[in-house]
Amino acid sequence: YFARKHRDDEAKWTGVAETAIEHMAKWAKSCSWNFANKLSLLQAEYFFLKDDEQAYSCYKASIKQAREHRFNHEEGLAHEKLATYLLHKSNHDEALQHFQDAKKCYETWHAHLLVRRVEKAIAVLSPLCTSSR
Repeated sequence: YFARKHRDDEAKWTGVAETAIEHMAKWAKSCSWNFANKLSLLQAEYFFLKDDEQAYSCYKASIKQAREHRFNHEEGLAHEKLATYLLHKSNHDEALQHFQDAKKCYETWHAHLLVRRVEKAIAVLSPLCTSSR
């Protein structure tokens, strides 16, 4: 996120991401149940930074892994990050669906502030979507 927002520090944040991915990969190897979805999400964000289409499949993998292990909050985060990626790609309809999925996850987790934040994104995005017209 910081590397996308602050391009002047991109090299620094890319290095931080690469190190984090290396560590998370080791942890995922020893405890896939707990770390696989986190690794997939880190990889997705890294690929997003690099404008690499592999980001999409990594986000989807993170969502699936988090759901399988009942990490509702992490599934919600992965949906939300995928929605942001899709907005960047001008795919408003699919982004809206993932924001709605994130909201459901956050509701299950009783994260009311996150629900409200995502509802604001949904309210702004909905008029731009063909599925809501």
